[in-house]
Amino acid sequence: MIRKGLYTTYKKRDYECYETENGCVKLISYDKSDVANGFISYNDTTFTKEVPREAVEEVFFVAPYASYQNETFGVSDASDGQVLLTTSEKEKANKYNFQRTDKYLYEKHVLREEVKLIEKKTPYS
Repeated sequence: MIRKGLYTTYKKRDYECYETENGCVKLISYDKSDVANGFISYNDTTFTKEVPREAVEEVFFVAPYASYQNETFGVSDASDGQVLLTTSEKEKANKYNFQRTDKYLYEKHVLREEVKLIEKKTPYS
């Protein structure tokens, strides 16, 4: 699973999260054992917990990238042993046989073994 979006560190574990209107942070877990840590079942696979902003160590945005044939590409999805690479650079897209999927977006599915995944973490305030 690739991480993408807003995350926070709470009790030395990273969780997906979002800020609530009342200034708290809603943690999202897919680990049923977190119910023992005060998480509430949202559905069969998702569990949530609201904590004060001061209770989390940091909030950060994660953007996934991939190194593919010595070039860096955005990552849109990763599933079934494949990674969906993206770029808006036409020359790069043509060089690596990407398909145009939008006016300025090119995509290509590659095997997970062909890439090195990279996460860029940016502080969020």
